[in-house]
Order: sequence, then structure tokens, then C-alpha cells
Amino acid sequence: MGLGEKEGTERRNIADILSSHWLLFILVGGLLIVGGGVAITVPVISSISPNEVLGLVLMFVGIVQLAQSGKMLGAAVFAWYLVLGLLAAIGGVFVYLDPFASVVPVMVLMALVFALHGLTQIIFAAKVRRMKGWHWFLVSGCIAILVAGLLVMKLPYGHTFTPATIGGVSLLFAGWAYVAVAMAARNSARAFSAN
Repeated sequence: MGLGEKEGTERRNIADILSSHWLLFILVGGLLIVGGGVAITVPVISSISPNEVLGLVLMFVGIVQLAQSGKMLGAAVFAWYLVLGLLAAIGGVFVYLDPFASVVPVMVLMALVFALHGLTQIIFAAKVRRMKGWHWFLVSGCIAILVAGLLVMKLPYGHTFTPATIGGVSLLFAGWAYVAVAMAARNSARAFSAN
């Protein structure tokens, strides 16, 4: 099997997985959107530390993605789900506990988590670029990398504008990417079965 045929087969497998598990992807997208909303609003309306909120949200999303990675049968989608889940869960633990406080500032740690998250989304967008809605993963990945850059910069954070606000915006876009691709995959599968 040539390289082109292998890529075509992998894309078809990814498309099949997305269309057969579209509801699962919408669920993850919804959780990311809710998590992003929580990360943005909770620090504003409570005295909980923004870093703790973002860490807890990332841990929760990561654990859900890890649990759901077992349902993804294709190698590319399974690996992508597993990597994103591990990044979010481990990154969330590190952000929440801040174990390297004297060595690595928590902002740099958060920036690393979002940069890696963005990079994996861009790579996945390239893999599914022939599917409708693929550009949302590209946009989401670019926003995550932009968020990583903003977290490294020392912005004037306050009570209403926190690092969790920036991270929450990235999670909102990531959630929308899941929902958009899942809906496109579902609609494609329905159109195919109608013919």
C-alpha cells in the first residue's frame, strides 16, 4: 500500500469514527464549553483562585477524554484523544497543585499545556482537512497557541480578567470545534445513508 493510499484509508477511518461516535464528540465539546464557561466565570463570582479553577477544569476534561479514548477504535483518533486527555489531566494536576512553584512559574506551566494542546489540535486538523468543519480544529489550535503566548506575557490580571479567563476562551473554542466536526460528520453520514 502506497503512502497516498495509506493516508486515504486513515482519513476514511477517522471519518467513520467521527460519524459513528458523533454524539460522543458532541458530549466532549459540550463539556469543554461548560468547562470554559466555568473557568471564565467562577473566579469572577467567587474567591476561589483562578489557577485552581482552571486546574480542576483541565483535570476533569482530561479524565473524560481519557475514559472516552477507549471507545475510539482507529489508531489516529485513539492516539489523538489519548494525548489530549493526558495533556489536559496532567496539566490540570500541575496547574492545581503547582508543584514546581520555586522552579517554574504556574503561568509557564499553563502556557506549556495550552501550547501542546494547540499543537495536537492543529496536527489533527491536518489529518481531517477533507472533512467539513475541520477548520474549527485549526482555529482552536491556533487560539490555544495564542493563549499560551498570552499566558507567558505578564498581562495586568485583575479579579475579572484572570489567566483562567484566557484559558476558558481557549476551551470554548476547543469545545465548539468538537461540536462542529461532530455535526458535520453526522450530517455526512445521514446524507450518505439517504442515497
